[in-house]
Amino acid sequence: MTKKYSLAHLSMIEVPPIGLVRAARHAGFTYTGFRLTPTSSGIDHGVLGNGVAIRELKSAIDDSGIAVLDLEVIRIKEDGPTADPMPLFEAAEYLGARYVITTLEDPDPVRRVGSLALLAEQAAEYDVALSVEFMLFSSAPTLQAACESVLATGASNVVVLADVLHLVRSGGAPDDMLDYPARLFPYVQICGAEGSSPAPDAAAARAEAVTARLMPDQGDLPVREFTECIPTGAILAVECPLVGLVNPSDPGALAVDLLASARRVCE
Repeated sequence: MTKKYSLAHLSMIEVPPIGLVRAARHAGFTYTGFRLTPTSSGIDHGVLGNGVAIRELKSAIDDSGIAVLDLEVIRIKEDGPTADPMPLFEAAEYLGARYVITTLEDPDPVRRVGSLALLAEQAAEYDVALSVEFMLFSSAPTLQAACESVLATGASNVVVLADVLHLVRSGGAPDDMLDYPARLFPYVQICGAEGSSPAPDAAAARAEAVTARLMPDQGDLPVREFTECIPTGAILAVECPLVGLVNPSDPGALAVDLLASARRVCE
């Protein structure tokens, strides 16, 4: 079966969503996804809540033939989502996105499952699913923690978003994914990085995730083994913020390089 790839927005976060669509189409990606909420560094492309901008983005998507895999991000803390999730759900429904990426940042395991379950009910009203990303620097630091929280909701529209970098840095291995239902992994994220050991601490894991990734076929992460442990047909999202290594002044060329790199290691 031919593998399908998505161009994750974090790979070129400075590029506005319409530019990302064009880059994905130029390179031959099947999907892309958009960061529509502001980043921690203050990047905000001004699409969410902007009727004109979102209609222009929808038109660009329709013209390109690129499908939308996911939107980012809803953060669940002690009091639930940090912002009203409805605008993101509405955007997902309008743009045809399959998933909204969600992070668990509430240290109380019972409360965060309840919040996630309620959010899943709300997402279902828009025919959208949630993908819960685990990261060492969140309250779901491991694959096990994320899977347990997702399964505890009993919701069919909540899945786990596994990133090979976060899996390895949290002490996991690719075949750990085989311990859980295949339905939890409809798509995953891939990148490269130096070294294949767990991160020394959460701060180091966060810093690397933001500033020290490599192309998928570079470095020491077990990317091929990772993709061999996911369900047949799972989508591969290429998330490689190449800070200081690549000038994204030509998003199309960068997208071509990212997809070629992913194919070299995954095929």
